[in-house]
Amino acid sequence: MSFLPVLIISLILLVVTIILAIADRLLVTYGECKITVSQEDEENEFTVQGGGFLHTELSNNGVKITTSCGGKASCGYCKCQVTKGGGSLLPTEEVFMNREEKNSGMRLACQVKVKEDLAILIPDFLTTVKGIVANKSYDPKLNWRFIKDGYEDFIPEKRNVKLASHDEEKVGIIIDEYKDIEGSGALVPVLQRINADYNYLPEPVLRYTSKRLKIPVNDIYRLATFYNAFSLTPKGKNIIKVCMGTSCYVKGGKNVLSTMQKKLGIKVGENTEDLNFSLETVSCIGCCGQSPVISINDDIHGYFKQNMVDEVLHQYSKEV
Repeated sequence: MSFLPVLIISLILLVVTIILAIADRLLVTYGECKITVSQEDEENEFTVQGGGFLHTELSNNGVKITTSCGGKASCGYCKCQVTKGGGSLLPTEEVFMNREEKNSGMRLACQVKVKEDLAILIPDFLTTVKGIVANKSYDPKLNWRFIKDGYEDFIPEKRNVKLASHDEEKVGIIIDEYKDIEGSGALVPVLQRINADYNYLPEPVLRYTSKRLKIPVNDIYRLATFYNAFSLTPKGKNIIKVCMGTSCYVKGGKNVLSTMQKKLGIKVGENTEDLNFSLETVSCIGCCGQSPVISINDDIHGYFKQNMVDEVLHQYSKEV
């Protein structure tokens, strides 16, 4: 069987596609288009030459919008709500949208072509992530880390989150200590201090930090969800990590974990009601020669046995 006819047809279609793309770029003009952007508590408006893609025009005008796939419509992170203009939803976008998002006008900025005046709302990064995780439409091959627990429901509304005055003063002092660091370099040490003081990163504190450092809250959430050292949910004063690596598991790590759960009345990933303890597991602590091993905060407890659980819990309860 000859593949020559198929090859010829394929080449013809490729040439036609290229010609149409060039014609669309050079022959079709859309004139000037106004883009109105609502993001957080701010509204921005600028005029662009029509014909480009929304994501490109936003980036060129200083509006930061999350993306990871470079406009290939394979990640779905550049979601925004188009409230005016934009045309109809494309097949390349549908896989990333649930019914509620489709009805509310959510679009992928990398797929929307600017042919007319547009009005868009860019949601919080955290809200976007919740929607993607709920739809199970993210690409696991991309280098992104998501905390899925509690993010099953898409939340289209933006919540008003106010910071208490005493917390504002407390966080303000932390930020002032790093005021001499230029740009976004202060963000990581500021978050580290906040995480240490609160044992997690409260949402009102992050929004206040965003305003003080003049860094988009989307960027702060992206950083906070990327590093394991940060948590967006409260953690206990004492963080217990039970090693479940091969050596520790074989020598009784599983039994230690089971006893810890019974004594604390919680499961892995949970906190005690008084927020005294959090329970986690790790793959390795780096002390295989002392297995089984647990760590509590910065303290390592080697050769740890089930009958030592009561004593160690009592010790750290007393310290609190």
